[in-house]
Formats: sequence, C-alpha cells, structure tokens
Amino acid sequence: MVITIQSQEFTEFLNDISKKWQEAWAKNKIFEADPRDQKKFFTTVAFPYPNSPFHLGHGRTYVTGDVYARYMRMKGYNVLFPMGFHFTGTPIITMADDISKGDKELLDIFQNIYEIPSEVLPKLSDPLFMANYFKEEIKAAMREIGLSIDWRREFTTIDPHFSSFIIWQFSKLQERGFVVKDTHPVGWCPVHNLPVGMHDTKGDMEPEIGEYVVIFFETKLGALAAATLRPETVFGAIAVWLNPKSSYVIAEIWGRKVIISEKASERLKFQRTDVKVLEKINASDLLKLNAVNPITGKEMPILPAEFVDPSTATGVVMSVPAHAPFDYFYLNKIKANVALLPVVFVEGHSDFPAKDLVDSSHPRSDNDLKKLTEQLYRLEYNKGVIRSDVLSSVKGEYRQKLSGVVNKSVPEARKMITDFLIESKNGSKILEIMNKPVYCRCGNEIVVKILQDQWFLDYGNPEWKGLAKKLLSKMRVVPEVTRKDFEYSLDWLQKRACARTRGLGTPLPWDKKWIIESLSDSTIYMAYYTLVHKLRETGVHPSQLTEEVWDYVLLGKGDSKEVGERNKIRPEHLEDLRRHFTYWYPLDMRHSGPDLIPNHLSFFIFNHAGIFPESLWPKGVAVNGFILYEGRKMSKSLRNIVPLRKAIKMYGADVVRLSLSSLVDMNSDANFTDSGAKSISDSLKRFYELAQMKNGSDIEGIPEKWLRSKIQRMVKEVTPLMDEMRFREVVNELLFNLSSYVNEYFEMVRSESREYNEKVIKEVIELWTKMISPFSPHIAEEIWHMLGHDTFLSLESWPSYDPSKIDDEVEIEHEYHKQLIEDIRAILNVYKGKPTYVVLYVHDGSLNDLVKEGIELLNKGGSVKDLMRRRTPKSREEAKTLERIIKYVTEMSETSKQILLRNVNELELVRRGLPYIRYKINLNVEVELFNQDVKQKLNKESLPLRPAILVR
Repeated sequence: MVITIQSQEFTEFLNDISKKWQEAWAKNKIFEADPRDQKKFFTTVAFPYPNSPFHLGHGRTYVTGDVYARYMRMKGYNVLFPMGFHFTGTPIITMADDISKGDKELLDIFQNIYEIPSEVLPKLSDPLFMANYFKEEIKAAMREIGLSIDWRREFTTIDPHFSSFIIWQFSKLQERGFVVKDTHPVGWCPVHNLPVGMHDTKGDMEPEIGEYVVIFFETKLGALAAATLRPETVFGAIAVWLNPKSSYVIAEIWGRKVIISEKASERLKFQRTDVKVLEKINASDLLKLNAVNPITGKEMPILPAEFVDPSTATGVVMSVPAHAPFDYFYLNKIKANVALLPVVFVEGHSDFPAKDLVDSSHPRSDNDLKKLTEQLYRLEYNKGVIRSDVLSSVKGEYRQKLSGVVNKSVPEARKMITDFLIESKNGSKILEIMNKPVYCRCGNEIVVKILQDQWFLDYGNPEWKGLAKKLLSKMRVVPEVTRKDFEYSLDWLQKRACARTRGLGTPLPWDKKWIIESLSDSTIYMAYYTLVHKLRETGVHPSQLTEEVWDYVLLGKGDSKEVGERNKIRPEHLEDLRRHFTYWYPLDMRHSGPDLIPNHLSFFIFNHAGIFPESLWPKGVAVNGFILYEGRKMSKSLRNIVPLRKAIKMYGADVVRLSLSSLVDMNSDANFTDSGAKSISDSLKRFYELAQMKNGSDIEGIPEKWLRSKIQRMVKEVTPLMDEMRFREVVNELLFNLSSYVNEYFEMVRSESREYNEKVIKEVIELWTKMISPFSPHIAEEIWHMLGHDTFLSLESWPSYDPSKIDDEVEIEHEYHKQLIEDIRAILNVYKGKPTYVVLYVHDGSLNDLVKEGIELLNKGGSVKDLMRRRTPKSREEAKTLERIIKYVTEMSETSKQILLRNVNELELVRRGLPYIRYKINLNVEVELFNQDVKQKLNKESLPLRPAILVR
C-alpha cells in the first residue's frame, strides 16, 4: 500500500526529517574527520563574512562543495570539510556603521526580509555583536541545509591563534621579497582614506584599474586634455566633445595649462600632486573655440555631447566618427558638417565601419551604441591595421617619426603612438576605474589613488608569477573552461595593497600601525583548519606560536624537542600538530564563485606557491555560477532577496539543495524558481512513495531484466559524471529519467496482466538513495532506514555497477518495440475512421544481408556510391530496390542497426513485444510474415526491421 502525501504536507515532512537526521549526524559525530589509515580528501568553501544572513545566492557554492564532499566520502575517502568565519576587514564595520546611522533601506531589509527581531537591530551597530550574531545565523543556515561540516574546527579571523598564523604567513612572504613598500595605484575610498578591494565594495565589485591616454588639443585658453582608450585613431580625430551641462576648469597639470572637467580635476588629485586649478570656465564658452589636432595640425570644432561623462578620465573626448559609433551617430544628430577620416583598415570592411554599423543597426539608445562600440573595438583590435594613407594628414615635422605605424596592427600602433605622444609632450597617461562606478560600502564612489609608501603584495614579481603559473598548470580546474580566466588573472595581477589603517584584523608584524587587509589574510587559511582544534586541545597559548613553531608544524623545519623547549610546548604536541597538517595537506579541492577568480582565488594560488613546497600546493579548484531568482539577479533594489533559511522552510532542505546545485552546468548561472522547486519536490515525493510499495509479486521476466539493466547502466554512467562534477546531468538521470524508467516498467508488467516485482523495486530504490544522497541527504537517509538498514547512508559506499545485470539485448529490443509503437501511432494519427486492429507484416529476411552490408560500409566511412558499385544491379527493378535500401540505411535508427547486426529473428522479436504494443496503443495487434502476395494485395512494402503496418 502506498500512502500519498499532499505537496504542503510533504514539505513539512521534508523539514521534519531534515531536523531528525541533522541531529542524528551531529550526535554521532559522523562528519568529524581525523587522520587514519585511509585515503583522504580535504575540501573547503570560502568562509563567509558574517555581516548579514545567508540568502539563496550564497547557498550554491556551499551546497555544491558539500555535494562533492559527500560523494567523495561515499567513494571511500576520509573527508574533511571545515568552516570558519571572516571577521577581518571593513565589511562588518561598514555595515555596523550603517546601522548606527539609521540607514532606512538596510534596517528595512534586515527587519522585513531577513526578519531580524526589532530588539536586536540597535545592537547590530556594535561590529563584534553583529559579527557574532550573524555568525550564529549563518551556522544555523549551514546546518539546516545539511552541510557535512566538521564544526570542531570553526574559528574566526580575529582569534589570537589565527593572528599568529597570519603573522607567520606574512613573515614568510617578506623573507622571499614578495611584500614590498612602494608607490602604486589602488582603488581608494576618498571618505575613509583607505585602499579598497572587492569585499569593501557594494555588490562585491573588484575595482579594475586601467589606463587612458591623454592627448593635448591646443586652444587659445589652454590644451583640451582629451582622454582615450584608442590613441592610434588620433589621425582621424575631427572634433572634440565636451558635456555642455558640466563645469570645466583651466588647470596646471603635466607642466602645462590644460582644460578638463571640474570633477576630473578633483579625482586627478588622488593620482597627481601637481594639479593646480586656476579658474572655472563654462562649457558654453569653450564651445565657441576651435582646437588643434597635435598630430595633424588641423583646426577642429569643439562640440556639445551629453554622452560625455565628466567624472570619467578628463571629461574631454576626441571625436573619430570613422571608427566610433557614438561619434558618427551624434555628429549626424547635431548635423555637424565634418568629413570622416579613416585610420584603421580591416579586410572585408569599408573605410567607414562605424558609419556602416550605425546605418545598418539603427541604434535607439546609448546602450545600443555601447554594444556597437564594443563590437567594432574587438574587430579592429584583433584584425585591424593602420592604413598607409594616414601619413598624408600628419604634420611634416612628425611624418618621418610616425612612418613606422603604417601597416602595423592596432595593438602595435597603439603602443607606438602612445610613446610618441608622451615623448613629444603632446600627451600623457592617467588611470581610471574601468568598471566604474564602483562604490565603497560606505556609499562613496571609488577613485584611483597613487599610494606612496604603502605595503603591497608584489604579484607582479616575475619569480612569484612563474611559481603561480606553474601551480595553476598542475591544478585541476572545474569546469576546465574557467582555466583561461585564471590564466588571465595571474597575468594581469600586479602589486596589491595588503594593509590598511581601519578595520578588524592582524597588525602587520614589522609595521604595526597597519592592519593586514581582508583579502590578504584569507589566502592559505585552509592550512589552519587542519590543526585548529588540536591547538585548543593542547592549550597552547598564542604567544607560544612563534615563527619557528609554525615553521616546524607547516614546513617541517627544525627539531621538535629543541623548538618545543624554546617555546615551552611539549614535543609530542608539536609532533601531533605536524602529523595532522601533513595528513590533510595539500588541499584537494576549493569551491568558489567566478567573482573571486580575479582576487581571492588568484591570491590563494600565489600565496600557496610563494610559501609552500610543490608537494603541498593545492590540487584543485571548482567554480560555479551565480543564482538568479525567478530570472532576475537578487538585489536590494528589486527587494527579491530570499533568505536561505526561509527558502528551506518553504521548500525543504533537499529541494533547495537540488535546485541550487543541479539546475544547470557548473559554469552557468542557475535560475531558482518556485515552479522548478515544486517540480523537484514532486519528484522526491514520487520516489518516497515508491519506497513504501509492498505486496508485489516475485515474477522474474523481461520487464525485470530491463529495469535492472537500466539502473545498473545508470550507476555506470552517473559515476564518472559525479567525478567531473557534472551535477546537472546526474540529477537529470536520477530524478527524471529514472522516474520515467520506473513508470515504463509498471506499464510493461501491466501489459502482462501481473503485479510488479517487489524485490526489483527495492533494488532500484536502494541504488537511487545512494546516488541521490549527496544531493538530498535527508530524504535519502530516511528512505534508507525505511528499507530496513540501521547504518548511516552518509557513510555507506557509493554503488558500483554489476556488469552481469546490464543486458544490451533486452534494452535494445524494448527500444525497438517503442519504435514500432511510434510508427503505428503515426499511421493512426492520419487514419480516417475508427480503427479496431493492426496487422504488422514483418519482412522475410531476404534483404537482411544487403542492409547489413550497407550498414557496415557506412560505418567504415563508405558512401552510397560504394554500395552501388559493389552491387551492380542487373535490372531496373534491382536498381530501384538498391536505391530504396541505400536510402533506408542512411535513415535507419541506431536501435534497428544494432538488432540487425545481432541476427535477431525479427518475427520472434515482434511477437515478444506484442503484449506491450497492444497495451500502449489499446488495440488488438497481430503479426504476420510479409510476402509477395501481401505486397500485391495491399500495395505495401516491408523492409528489415520496418514492418508494413495495416490498420483495419
């Protein structure tokens, strides 16, 4: 008897059993991992900032990491999956500041979306209270979602023991010359006067610093300092754009008098010490002037353009309408009478590609123009060369010096022109946030600042970069397509500010007025997980954890007795710490999101390469996409943030886990929807109901052989998919395809007018619970015990397939019967009248050898003509038959080909399938042998494995 559960009741049931098994796992400490004589697997996921509760978007990486950890545990590994909390840096302090300032939006979200009690809200203005409050909230979410974490190893990044570990880490990096004091550009908060990284910004955006070239276009009031990313197109500049609604200034910069926007002058002060504003000037006054192109010497108009952003670079832009869709579009709009001057040649394109793009695309907005600009930029950068006729417009005195740019690629020409502009004092460079606007968590826009005497991690150091690239080359990257993103990041990274004067954290050991910033102290902390609980057990004081102690424990330097004596630590305690570290290290897998590739994950690679020997370098990293909710990115403005704990209550932990981890491939963004979650819930309910089925038969027939074969084949095919973290394909097999196979099995036994085989259903459910367990561990554990087991399924072995139960012949024959059913239905769909029965006229086998010959010939790469040449027809009738066979072979299903090549008796094959075929089409079906009498009488043809079908 099967008890059917309503959907809402089933969600409540899922929540009840989740709590039940989470408590049982914790009570029995089944996820606590210690060194033993067993192959190990050490995996981590980024420890979170506890400055707000978890929402659905946070869940994907943690669940994906847990799915793989659970799988590896079932594969026989001793798995360590620990968790800590990231207190350092500014995110917690900034959020607490916002609470103390009474930020209405934040208070509203905390109270009405995250449902934080009103009496707690004021207390969140204390950074440590906030951190600890949300730490417990996040831990609760992690437990409720079923993460298999060893909680003995929990720590925070302001724990004194951890600080001693960070001090050791930075001492090692300084010893190798990888920490330097230098002058370097950084993203900067002008309010807090601090360098800013990804975790200090709203939306966790990493400020990307890039370079603009400034070109000086002289006017009688000073040089308009036009900023560009494409200095090679200066030959085609025919005007200068200014924003008519913005304020401009005349200033002394670069040793000359220049004109830039007022906003630009303020931002440039963070980069240069020579910015001296002389006077403000209205844009309307500037628009009356002409400017001179420094390369061509030609006068050009100064034109109004509201698309010019006064806060980007200098707020002055040169106009090159032949190669800039914005310029061409807006020159047309204001009906400016100027000629287009081509600069870049791309084979297959006209002299004026910007004109062609705009005229053919009819852009309606600046966003459309931006897309066209990016399209043309890529084309010309990758395939463009400088035209040979550009020199005709160059000033005579510069013509010889610039002759080398002709026929050069765009990248080559860009460097040559930039160097020339600077050498001839006709240009300079400035830095800008390329992905602007980026905002500090305090709400102020980030600028570029040239920091003097700042401590940097020198990721541009050639030795260090070489080690990092070597580590990456040896490391497994999942999915492999993201490796190129890592390669780009390792190349691109240069110096990065690693200390600041504000925030929680560890002081820089040799310059204690600085605090090590949050993305610099979170690079090798995985090593700390291996022994943190042992530090507590042994009672070692943080002051005893000197550099030589860490050298012994993590690098094996020195003698335990001597090191222990000097630091008053028992040698056996030191040896135990060393044993725990060497057992678990290196890290086997690191799970994270793609937004951390250019920062945390790349720093993780650099710091491991810079501190540890190759034998301790991490072995793998897995990157998964983001989570959308109902097709949209979750954001405060859309008010569509779904707290993770709330989603668990609404759908059940296992449904949320499946939705987060397996809707799409690893590198794609997943769309969590209400309808999708309910569909997954219905599928789980179906399997739960199947597990309750009893009172079946013990008959062993073809349907049982078929279902056993399908489930064993599934085990065989799903296992390598799990190894590769192709979770979408795995879950599609386990939830949807298997459900379809079970339904098909029930139809097969019903067609034989009998009950299902109870033993076979139990076999299927047992294998299913094991394979679905990493994804939905709670319901799997419940069903496992329902089936009579008293062990924890979480600690059971992953199933291995039984090759003796995989029956290709039974599967192929059933596929053929389904193929026949489709053919019959196709005829019934066009049959006029009410059908009463169907006759299948099976081919007599006379053409089997010819068809097999055709199949074998095509399989070897032969062609239709080869068969014609080999079987020279003796008559027109033979030629027609041969043509028909050749056409049939090219269209033949793989199933039919396999059956034919196995020499199966087709008549017996069809007869074996008659009960199922009759059941499916709900008509009487007979089978007869096709012969010439039938052909003449019915005017029908039959071919091998394609019977003639007659409907009466």
